[in-house]
Amino acid sequence: MPNTDDQVRAEHEQAMARGEKRVLSRTVDGQLHSYGKDEIGIVNASSRPQVRSATGFTILAVVFAALAVGSILLVAAPTGQGQDPLWGALFLTAAGVGGVVYSARLAVTAAKAKRLRKERGVPEPTAKQFDW
Repeated sequence: MPNTDDQVRAEHEQAMARGEKRVLSRTVDGQLHSYGKDEIGIVNASSRPQVRSATGFTILAVVFAALAVGSILLVAAPTGQGQDPLWGALFLTAAGVGGVVYSARLAVTAAKAKRLRKERGVPEPTAKQFDW
């Protein structure tokens, strides 16, 4: 197992030359590590708080689902008073459904990456990506 940044970079470059898809990133312990594309999960390139876990993405999907359901109620509510449906609110429905699909996909990716890291004994990557 390489122990210096230069050794990790050299092994990373060799793996890339072999055609492997790898990402060079720091671990939560500050060590440089070459992650397989399937091990890294969701990469954030920001210093602001962001969702990175499968649980967080699942919660986000629930919020988007609530938006979609609420927007359907917005469309139908005027009909109870004898008015035409509020068709413009269907934009919110589409946005909510799209958000559910996107968040669910990211939740699956994050869960799979975490499982693979655990199985392979790979350390957790840090959320900070540009600090080396």
